[in-house]
Amino acid sequence: MERAKLSFSWVIACSLLVVLCFVVHKGSSIRCYQCNSEYDPRCGDPFDPYSLGTVNCSMQPALEHLPEVQPSICRKNIQKVYGKVRVVRSCGFIEDVDRDGKACVYRSGTHDVNVMYCSCKGDLCNSAVSVTSSTLVTFLIAAAAVL
Repeated sequence: MERAKLSFSWVIACSLLVVLCFVVHKGSSIRCYQCNSEYDPRCGDPFDPYSLGTVNCSMQPALEHLPEVQPSICRKNIQKVYGKVRVVRSCGFIEDVDRDGKACVYRSGTHDVNVMYCSCKGDLCNSAVSVTSSTLVTFLIAAAAVL
């Protein structure tokens, strides 16, 4: 009798575990800073990460033109338009495995427009432009040359 109760309890526990595996969806979320220095000067550089709130990117509304894509990176864009600098920090939706967290992308446009796009994959990583290993190596070589 005890053995039958134990077996029945074991079957129920395993069944619940299987049901939970199908009900609970695997998901990932990333937290990023989200602000624009045009509207909030605290968003600019130098940035005080404790002065602004953060957002859970998975709670952000889907993009109209990419409804199936979930945010998976943080971004920091530095725009210089007609000499005025604006910093925009936000969630990002499209990954670039060659550059995310490794190198920023610089773009120049017409009419004195320049933009630097940086993206990264860790929580709250868009607080600053990170020093990447290639930047660090370049700095160390330059420092060694001076010595």
